[in-house]
Amino acid sequence: MDLDKTGIPGLDEILKGGLRRNSSILVKGSPGSGKTILALQFIYAGAKKGEPGVFITAEEDLDDLRAHAKTLGMGLEDYEKKKLIFLVKQPVTLKKLISIATPLDLILKGKVKRVVMDSLTIFRYSTDDEMSYRKEILNLIENMKKVLFMATAEEKKTGLNNLGATAEDYLFDGVIRLIKIRRENNFERCIFVEKARGQDHMIDIYPFTITNKGLVVHPKEIPFSLMESEYKGRK
Repeated sequence: MDLDKTGIPGLDEILKGGLRRNSSILVKGSPGSGKTILALQFIYAGAKKGEPGVFITAEEDLDDLRAHAKTLGMGLEDYEKKKLIFLVKQPVTLKKLISIATPLDLILKGKVKRVVMDSLTIFRYSTDDEMSYRKEILNLIENMKKVLFMATAEEKKTGLNNLGATAEDYLFDGVIRLIKIRRENNFERCIFVEKARGQDHMIDIYPFTITNKGLVVHPKEIPFSLMESEYKGRK
């Protein structure tokens, strides 16, 4: 099986080598959980080894995105000049579906290996019902069959015990969740691979940190918040 590394320290270990080539991966989490950072690292890692990638955003200004990436040790501009990273801003207009003409054109020309859609939430603004939403997501995934495709989506519920499956969870080959677990008066960031169709992976919950070099997963550690919860449950 051909696996492509995500470029996120620790995550490839959880995935036992990386992501299955040309699969579709959904990264879910609440606001501020680190979804965009993970997606940027994914595109950046591909560019570093010569794999062109497209990053589509509907919510962030491209200059702000570049500046944010730079604070995390990722200089996107250098790879943009080399045509290894393409940043695409797709504004959301009410009842007007997002256009994926730019990445599709690059894919057809064989110039793109990785694509990120940040985020799927934009489709909610342009569809009237759940069936239309599922249809648009399926169409998007089908159009991305020739690349390693990653999309992000907002998680409405933040607690570990409150998570539930939504329509898009069933449509993607893989689902990675970023969660915040309450630890006394603050939160601990954690990650787990909910599914990765067609490949083996570790299934536990692992802590991660956001550093000046991006997101770092700690696969050999147990979340302190979960250890504390278990200890309190035994008392």
